[in-house]
Parts: sequence; C-alpha cells; structure tokens
Amino acid sequence: MSGRATRLVIEREVRESARRKGVWAMVILTFLGASGVMLVPSLLPDDPDSHTLMLVGDDDIGLTEALEASTDPELELSNGTDRTAALDAVTEGDADIAVVLGDEPTLLVEDEGSDLVNLVAGIVADRVATERLTDLGIDPSDVQVAFADAVPAIEPVDVEREGRQASAFVITLVLYILTVVLTSQVAAGVAVEKSNRVSEVLLAIVPPRALLFGKVIGVGCVGLITLLAGVTPVIIRLATGGDLPAGLGRTLIASSAWFVGGLALYLIMAGSLGALVARQEEAGAVVLPLTMFLVVGYLITVSAADSTLGAVLAYVPLLSPMIEPYRVAIGAGSPAEYATSLALLIAAVVVAGRVGAAMFRRAIVQTGRRIRWRDLRSSR
Repeated sequence: MSGRATRLVIEREVRESARRKGVWAMVILTFLGASGVMLVPSLLPDDPDSHTLMLVGDDDIGLTEALEASTDPELELSNGTDRTAALDAVTEGDADIAVVLGDEPTLLVEDEGSDLVNLVAGIVADRVATERLTDLGIDPSDVQVAFADAVPAIEPVDVEREGRQASAFVITLVLYILTVVLTSQVAAGVAVEKSNRVSEVLLAIVPPRALLFGKVIGVGCVGLITLLAGVTPVIIRLATGGDLPAGLGRTLIASSAWFVGGLALYLIMAGSLGALVARQEEAGAVVLPLTMFLVVGYLITVSAADSTLGAVLAYVPLLSPMIEPYRVAIGAGSPAEYATSLALLIAAVVVAGRVGAAMFRRAIVQTGRRIRWRDLRSSR
C-alpha cells in the first residue's frame, strides 16, 4: 500500500507542477541558457587556416622555401613590386603581412605582437643568420646543434583548467538556483496543504511517510526534468559531432550524482520543516537555515573550492552538493575524497529520511499554530 500511495502522491505533485507557469519558465530558461553555452563558442570567429604573405625583392636567402614549409598556419605567398605596393596590400587587407627583402629585411604588419608576426620574424631571422654565418665561414648546422643543446626542458601546464572552471561555474550556478527554488517549493507546498486542511484529506488516503516522500520525489522529478532540459543541448551537440567545452562532460557526470543526493537531502528536510508551520507565510523563515547552507556552499565553491577550506567542507553533506562537482571539474580532489564525500551524502539522506518522516508524521496533524521542537518530543 505504501508504494502505491507514494506513486499517487508523486503523480499528483507532477501534475500540480505542470500547471505552474514558473516551473515551465524555469525549464525553458535552463534550456535556453544551456543552448547559449553550446552555440556561442561556435558563433565566435575562428582564426583563419591560412594567411597571405607578400614578398618584395630578390629572395637570395631562400626565404620562400622556408615559408612554404610552414603548415601551422599555412602561408599563401605572393610577390609585390615595391614597398609601396606591399604597404597598400597590408593596409587594405589584401595581405596579412609583407616582407621587404634587402640588406636589412623589414616586415610590414598591422599587429606587431601577433603570433603570425612572431612566426614570420623567426623564419626571416633564421634565414638571414644562416646566410651571414655562411659568409663568415661558419657551418650553420654546428650553430643549430649548439642552440638545440641549449634549449631548456619544457613542462606543459594544464591549459584546459580555465575552461573546466568556466563549465563548473555555470553548472554550479544552475544547481544552486534549482535547489533553492525547489526547496522553497516543497516547504511552501506542505505549509499550504496543512493550513487549508488539504493534508488531512490526503492523510485519510495515504500515510504521512508516503505523503512526504511522494511530495519530495514529485518535486525532485521536476528538478530532474529541468536538469534534463539543460543537458539536452549538450547531447545534441555531441550527437552532431560537435566538441564540448573543456571538462563539461566530466562535470555533468559528477554533478548528477551530487545533485540527486543533495536535492533529496534538502527536499526531505524542507518538507519536514514545512510541516512545522501553520501558515504559508512562515515557510520561508523555517527553511532559512537550509537556504543559508546553500548560499555558503555556493560562495565557497566560486571562491575557494580548490583551497584547504573547500577540501574540508567537501565532506559536509549540506555543502558537498555545491562544492564537490566543482572540485571534480578542476581536478582538485582525489578519488578517495570523491567516494567518501558521496558516501557521507548518501548516509545523510538516509538519516534525514528517517528523522524527517518521524517529524513530518507528528507535525502535519497539529494545526492552528507553529510547532516547536519540544512539542514534537512531547507527542511521541
């Protein structure tokens, strides 16, 4: 009977939520926001695959051959008649860069600090130096070996960290807003049904435990549908062969585990706390401590998730749903930390379920005034 009663409450909550314009607005905004994250990078202009380079003068140093060997980026070479023609070509955009050859080669450019300029300048310098060393009777290959031996070791850094941080920030913000909204919705829903005596009618059909968990699961389904609306553009982008922002896939997988656990924890607590009040207006005050935990967790996430403080608070079940997905995205934790944090969150959900069900059962039937903790103890 309990399972069937819970399903009836779940269906009722989903139907009620489907009638609310605010729920649909939240789903649509989440979908549009996720779509924007997927589409904006593809709309930004990419660097061209090739650049046009104009040569002016006699190529006595073998520069043409060296430039044609460049493949990243590819250089399309053309010849100019004189310096004035080369200057006009660069000014009008017909050439990205021009090289005026002579005793002292000159580069005509728009942006002297661009990667293209640095590349071409390096090639020109190499060919000029090779020519002059040869004139002095020095074998350029010996010089190249000497410079090669002097090249320092290069240690790559995590260039995708910034992208993963951006992905984690967006996802954390979405989870934070969803949890805050749905927590308030559960508490307010319980308070409304208690104040207008709808809960008494429902309790004649279903037991208190089924009423609480059915409401939590029903509202949680709305949250998952909203989250699915945000994931849909990601799935579409993957299906069409697109690339995801760095770290987004791993962040989504990690976020789903903590989001489900965190949402269950907060909604169970919000439902049981909502049963303590006598009027809907009091629901906001009774769930204020939960909202404060969410705010603190979010602030720590965006400012100190990879610090020692973040590592410690990642084990706190009320904070880990905000902090841990971010730490997973930027690689700040370890597998042992992730497993322990998730295990503690699951344990907290079990404890909250038992305590919350007992609290809800005693408080939901006491109407007319706000229930105190001592009233619950005395009603055992």
